[in-house]
Amino acid sequence: MAAVHALIHLHDFDDGSSDFKLIGIYSSREMAARARATAGGLPGFTDCPEGFGIEPVEVDGPRAEHPLPAEVFLLFLTLPDSGRGEEVRILGAYRTEEGADAAAATALPRPRLGELEVCPVDVDATTWTDGFVTVGPGED
Repeated sequence: MAAVHALIHLHDFDDGSSDFKLIGIYSSREMAARARATAGGLPGFTDCPEGFGIEPVEVDGPRAEHPLPAEVFLLFLTLPDSGRGEEVRILGAYRTEEGADAAAATALPRPRLGELEVCPVDVDATTWTDGFVTVGPGED
């Protein structure tokens, strides 16, 4: 199976909540690492570089028969977490939206526990370029 590499950032706040950002999906671990180095200089990310992670995500279908497409469809599961707000998981990457929708229809655990979402994402393109800003109590 082929794999893409998800560059994510998870920021844990002092109140116990967290924030998940998908920085991008990359065709190789090396491309994801280069994007991490760039994103690490963005506002907010400079304060918590330990929040970055690179996760391999299998893409449906054998790579030899089908090279990676320019766009994949990610299947996300968002679970409520009373202590942290929510937890986001990437369940898989698919070559077609129909493939992602079919996987969502049979996904376990059932979505009654959370929300399933299919999102198109360009491969080797950074999708999150803004960094993040934390606002303390009383600040606007």
